[in-house]
Amino acid sequence: MSQALRLNDSSAVIPDTLYFERRRHPRRRARGQVTAVIREPGCDDSPALLVTLDLIDLSDSGIGASADKPLPVGSRITVFFPPHGPEPGFDLAGEIVRCQSNDDRHLIGVALEEADAKQAG
Repeated sequence: MSQALRLNDSSAVIPDTLYFERRRHPRRRARGQVTAVIREPGCDDSPALLVTLDLIDLSDSGIGASADKPLPVGSRITVFFPPHGPEPGFDLAGEIVRCQSNDDRHLIGVALEEADAKQAG
């Protein structure tokens, strides 16, 4: 069963909760599942890992999501956003910069490549 992707509008901006917050762009809540391809650093000849991510938030420079298994920090990632209604699908590429275990899920942070970051906003 497919779950619809939902990117909330700018009214759903998540406020920074820490006074030392370092994010350059506001985060917007996101909901839905996306597919991603992971390539570990230095493993260009090995097969890519295909994973499903549950979106948490999205900003002009990154993606917050959760996965059912830990993903290696430093890995290259391409996230595929499916078409939704009249909107075309798109892909965003970046690097996994954080992976934190949380019960049975793993929270990941993705820093988007500069060119892709402009498309995310």
